Order: sequence, then structure tokens, then C-alpha cells
Amino acid sequence: MLVVKKEPHPLLLGYLYYGGDPNTTVKESKCWLEKSAKNKNPEALALLASTNYKSSYWSNEPENRKSFSLTLKAANMGSAEAQRSLACAYAHGDTVPQDDIKTMYWDEKAAKQGLAESQNDLALMLLYGVGCEVDTEKAIYWYQESARKDHNVPYAQWAAEALARIFHGEPYKELTDLNQSKYWEKRAQYLSGLEFRGHPDWFYK
Repeated sequence: MLVVKKEPHPLLLGYLYYGGDPNTTVKESKCWLEKSAKNKNPEALALLASTNYKSSYWSNEPENRKSFSLTLKAANMGSAEAQRSLACAYAHGDTVPQDDIKTMYWDEKAAKQGLAESQNDLALMLLYGVGCEVDTEKAIYWYQESARKDHNVPYAQWAAEALARIFHGEPYKELTDLNQSKYWEKRAQYLSGLEFRGHPDWFYK
């Protein structure tokens, strides 16, 4: 069961349903999120956009044009989760045409807000030049931003593992630095022992 350890807020009350609270009904969840969205809370709008209450599931990316439109609105209002959702939509090309440049655009916005998933994917695109020119310096920067967190495991762990490979010379030999590689290997091992915080970043703020 999800336990809220802070002053109740409409967004949090609506989110209880997603956290598996057996006392929160679909009707209550939707009601609280709609109230929060009317107060221009982008994360509430993002949750509403991603949820199919009739089937009791939510998606990591928009599943139709209506949810895409709501997700876009939430993303433009500043929701990192919505920005990440749009990046996934453009990466997969199911709801909208596949577009690496737009994927990178939205992942970069979410990455700048600290979202580890987007930091990792942005780093990968920069490392291999997907939707952009290869920029190993920026790729390393975004992997480090993710790997230095003590939350968002396993994403931080994967970033540390990626850094260990990069400094071991993969995929570019000129980046070889065995001391750095060993450091990030140890960092990855440390992160592997941490508990994954499974809720969105905003929940812990």
C-alpha cells in the first residue's frame, strides 16, 4: 500500500490509485486528478492522459490522438513525465510518425528536469548520433547526471554501467580511461544494492 507522508494534495490523493491503495476507487482517483488538473497541475494532467480507467491500466506513452493531445499539453506546462511520454511516442512511432529529432527534443526537456530515464536515452542518442551529431562529451555528461543519483535505480545503475563501458573504450577507443572505468564499475555495484524508488520523481519532492 502507498503511504503518503505529507500534507494531502489533490495530485497525491489521485495518485493513491496508482500506488495500489485498496481504499482508493477509480472514481475518487479521477475526481482528485481532475481537480488538480483544473488548477493547472501538469503532472495530474499527465496521469489523466496516460490512464485508461475503464481497463484499469496506464501507459508510458500516448495510445491515441486524444491522449497525445493531453500529454502534449501537460508537457508544455512542464510535466517531465509527459515530456518523457512524448519522447517514447516519437521513438516508437505507434501513435505519431517516428521522429528521432522530436524524440531527442522531448527527452532533453525531461532530462534537464532530472528524469533519469530521459537522461539515459539522451546520452545514448548523443553517443551514437541518433537524431543528432555524435557528441561524446554531452553523452558522458548526461550519463553522469543519471549515475550520480542515489535514486531511480536501475536507471542510475545502467548509466554507471554505460560509463564503465565508455571509459573501457566502447564504442570509441579514444575515450579509454581505465581508472574512470573502474570507478563507474564500483558505482554501478553500489547502486545495484539500493532500493528502487518506483514512484515518479515529483512524488518525493
